[in-house]
Amino acid sequence: MKGRRRCELCKGTAAVYCEADAAFLCWPCDAGVHGANFLVARHLRRIACAECHVLDDDRILAGAGSPPIRSLCRSCRRSPQEETSSSDSSSCVSTADSESARRGVQEEGILVNWARRMGLGDPGSRRCAAAATRVLRACSGKMMATPLRVALAAALWFAAKRRGTCEGARLRALEACSGAPAKLIVVAESRLARAARRARVGEEQEGWAECR
Repeated sequence: MKGRRRCELCKGTAAVYCEADAAFLCWPCDAGVHGANFLVARHLRRIACAECHVLDDDRILAGAGSPPIRSLCRSCRRSPQEETSSSDSSSCVSTADSESARRGVQEEGILVNWARRMGLGDPGSRRCAAAATRVLRACSGKMMATPLRVALAAALWFAAKRRGTCEGARLRALEACSGAPAKLIVVAESRLARAARRARVGEEQEGWAECR
């Protein structure tokens, strides 16, 4: 994305690019399009840098839409102006933290929906989704090369196995609702489980007691 692009729908300033739709969208149009139903909410969108408008894989949005996010690429975050201005740096950190928090909420919402469609019930779905979010966050460094939907599905499958609800029918249901192949989910879950054991995430009684 070189230079400022226009929204495909309203011709306003584009803020995200959805590869599944091959479309640049502004924030309001993104919320309208990807809030239409759960299937389109799964589309991964790249967020344009607020300064240079470049797109990269460091800034990914998923879910049913988001309030406007001021997101900066690495180059703009490291610009001389930002390095010499403490207030700008604080603002950048705050923006990054807010973006991370919003992304976490969106991912957990997706996981809750998947867990319900797997038949885990409620409040079990919310508890397992929260546990999956925690373990994925703790072991994110080991899952960087894994596509987001596969990583999310693997984390939820990991949580379901800890809960003792890992029947084949539930794996097939997870495959159907996540769009991630079951074989990839199983492989990614094994890698996540090893990372969790090394990080002692799986031994934290407080973290997993809620999911039992």
